[in-house]
Amino acid sequence: MVSWSGLGRSFGINLFRNKSNTFKGQNVNFSTSKIFNGDHGHKVMALQPSRWQWHKFKDMFHYYTMIGLIPVTAIIFYTNVFIGPAQLEPIPKDYTPKYWEYHRHPITRFIARYIHTDPQQEYEKFMHFIDEEHQKMKLRALEKEIIKKMSERQDYQAYYYRPMVNKYLRINKQVGDEIYNRLGDDVKD
Repeated sequence: MVSWSGLGRSFGINLFRNKSNTFKGQNVNFSTSKIFNGDHGHKVMALQPSRWQWHKFKDMFHYYTMIGLIPVTAIIFYTNVFIGPAQLEPIPKDYTPKYWEYHRHPITRFIARYIHTDPQQEYEKFMHFIDEEHQKMKLRALEKEIIKKMSERQDYQAYYYRPMVNKYLRINKQVGDEIYNRLGDDVKD
């Protein structure tokens, strides 16, 4: 596929050339369409932008389109011609149909079975999400009630409370006890 457009470009130039001006005489080709300049005059090459990127894009586009298009077209053709749509029949009493069996077209059934999730599973996931949000709502209401009670009763410990570091309290108490033991109770200023 990649080389087709390149071949078309090279053949396209040769296909539209005027071949009527050539004739053959004694196994030698003569052409009257060529102009022979013996003066070797000034030849000018016209500068033009490269078309390489455009041709590369066309080649890759055709290649990848055909890679995807040919198999998909073959699968759709085979499915529609040889399998066809499902026929509606009564359901036996001891059989529970699967969720993908409710679709008529085989490709839709395939997508429903292997790509999409079960509608019951989606429903249960949504119910779980609603339950989680309900639990969060109850926790937020409880937290508000706790903060309200703490402000009513003027409790000292709350979220803004920072517990003291007891290390320095113990050092101060120990120093105080040592001074008390050395000097006793009757210390005069």
